[in-house]
Amino acid sequence: MKHIFLMVPASAGVDLAKSAKSFYESVKKEVANAEFLVPEEKIENLLKASESSAAMEILVDLVQASKGDALVIQGVAPEKTVRSEKINEMMAAAVDTDVVVIAASKEAGDLVAEDFSELKGRVVLVCAKGDAFSSKELKSILASTRESRISQAAFRRNLIAQASKDIRRIVLPEGAEPRTVKAAIQAFERRIAIPVMLAKRSDVEAEAARQGLKVPPEMEIIEPTAELAEKYVPLLVELRKEKGMTPEKARETLKDPVFLGTMMLKKGEVAGLVSGAVHSTADTVRPALQVIKTAKGVSKISSVFFVCLPTQVLVFGDCAINLNPTAEDLAGIAMQSYDTAKAFSLPARVAMLSYGTGKSGKGDDVDLVIAATEMVRKTRPDIPVDGPLQYDAATVPSVAKLKAPESKIAGEATVLIFPDLSAGNICYKAVQRSAAGVICVGPMLQGLAKPVNDLSRGALVEDIIYTIALTSIQAQSIKD
Repeated sequence: MKHIFLMVPASAGVDLAKSAKSFYESVKKEVANAEFLVPEEKIENLLKASESSAAMEILVDLVQASKGDALVIQGVAPEKTVRSEKINEMMAAAVDTDVVVIAASKEAGDLVAEDFSELKGRVVLVCAKGDAFSSKELKSILASTRESRISQAAFRRNLIAQASKDIRRIVLPEGAEPRTVKAAIQAFERRIAIPVMLAKRSDVEAEAARQGLKVPPEMEIIEPTAELAEKYVPLLVELRKEKGMTPEKARETLKDPVFLGTMMLKKGEVAGLVSGAVHSTADTVRPALQVIKTAKGVSKISSVFFVCLPTQVLVFGDCAINLNPTAEDLAGIAMQSYDTAKAFSLPARVAMLSYGTGKSGKGDDVDLVIAATEMVRKTRPDIPVDGPLQYDAATVPSVAKLKAPESKIAGEATVLIFPDLSAGNICYKAVQRSAAGVICVGPMLQGLAKPVNDLSRGALVEDIIYTIALTSIQAQSIKD
């Protein structure tokens, strides 16, 4: 395990550079293969431009490029910027690091250490006046082990990196929609995917110009004409003939750009589809269910959101598809969501949520969660799961000790399964819109034979970009 330390000052008057270098020298005595990083210059311009997300992704890149067994990162000194403490907190959240606070006094150190202690999973250490750690203290830190944490910045950066390894063609049926235009241009320029936009080129270029952007001439834009739709009529009739599909009905159906894009996906002309900026979830999912169908062995599709808190990523399911799932449905959602978390290298511990913890709740709703939990345990004994758990008992260790002291999941859950669509959808939107520094990526649909993903109609440009990346990564795992 690589040990990473972020050196930050507690107050002005502390020579951060000198103290950080001194600490690094003490680390080198214990870890021969150690490195020292001063990232300030590389991220300063982005921070000045208020591009903090991009700046933290650059920091993640710098850390991941380190080959050392230990890495000491010098933070930002107070005299450098009035936002120094906030920037240091952002850096600590973005990187899986221990924080070393250099203090002019114990009182000042304690105050700053308290701020950093609120970052989930961080170990906070205080060095008085920049003195290096004793050999005993340092050996104790280096010997300690803890679960690696994937922060929001690391998750976002990993998505982009993974999508870029094998670029796939992703169709965007809402091709001229303003947010989609901007997201598609960025996805193309960053080589995340090859967007295939269904729209008139003149409409896309006009919208781009309105935003001060330019459409790359190589970017693929296909006008959804009647002539184009005719190409897919025979296949749609064949696929839906038992439902009464005729050539006339097929031509009418294919006037819908989402359905047209779905047929392109069915024929293998594109690798995935992203829609929903202006269409409802039903408008995006219905064509997929009718044409793409579920994957082998899957009875029902479901969805998850990747809820990216500053210091960790949680998986919420199901927040977009299944209205009132049965116990069997709920168990299926839990198993699909667990597999999704593992596929994206996230810690996966499943909490089946309810309004009660253990035996504190009564009624049909609680019985539903109890039954679903048992089904998961019997069907997939490899999955760490517990329920019913209240949200705070599932995610907050101090609450878990009081409400579920015997549970191995309580307080440490990372995959949160909601009992119905109302609970899941309300919760993810509340977190997304009310909690500071949170982004929600998704919904990502689970269980389809080919990747189709729905957007919230309130999606931001960055939401669309990361959903395109998710879809491309899903497509990479499907063998042609």
